[in-house]
Amino acid sequence: MIKRLQNQQDIWKRIEIVGDIVIIGIPFNKRSEDLIEIANEILLTFPYIKSVWGRYRDVSGTYRLSTYVYLAGEKRSETIYKEHKCRYFLDFTKVFFSEKLSYEHLRVARQVKRGEIIINMFAGFGPFSILSAVLGKPKVIYSIDANPYAYYYMMVNVELNRAYEVLPMYGDAFKRVYDLEDADRIIAPLPELADKAYEVALQKVKKGGTIHLYTEVETNRGEDPVGIAMNKYKGSYFGRIVRSVNPHKYHVVVDIKVT
Repeated sequence: MIKRLQNQQDIWKRIEIVGDIVIIGIPFNKRSEDLIEIANEILLTFPYIKSVWGRYRDVSGTYRLSTYVYLAGEKRSETIYKEHKCRYFLDFTKVFFSEKLSYEHLRVARQVKRGEIIINMFAGFGPFSILSAVLGKPKVIYSIDANPYAYYYMMVNVELNRAYEVLPMYGDAFKRVYDLEDADRIIAPLPELADKAYEVALQKVKKGGTIHLYTEVETNRGEDPVGIAMNKYKGSYFGRIVRSVNPHKYHVVVDIKVT
């Protein structure tokens, strides 16, 4: 049975394990019904997996949610997800989730210094904020999200990880941010609204502070998306590709020192 799974290389590369749930990225050339057999094989082969879902490669709506399809096992999408020794309770059908951001959560958190004031403009269920609190011991991380489910799960996850430096806030970051004190560091992980987030962050970050800005870059053949992003945002001193959206569009992070 495992050999049959390994032979499904295209499918196998698209599998994410989120707690006790497997998510299979649905290829463009397949329907969700085509994955039911392999979903059942996964449940038989790995007893700790309780549910299998399919995910289309789309992100839409105000809350950047993907389209998920139940395939096999328990019809449940809530789980406990473990990342960098932190635990997160979440429902991936109700909050934005991407395992590809795991490296970025750690990279940013390792830069946080004790006593910092931080604003996370789009905090989701809390991974950037909570890991930054656990590793960096800042004074406070104001963590804003407009998705009520994200706000709920973030509050739960603060308790799960005893990350009491994180202050969850519900609402529109572009409005709520003006109620806050200026920050040493601002995290803006919403690529689709990067330009607007950048302009707002510049108004709320202290001189000498840092902005971690996630942006979308479209390229022509041979162009470097990281170079394009770093040239666009003044003060950029580091950049990397987070993921490829399609052959000519990338999500890129730039770290910006504000002088």
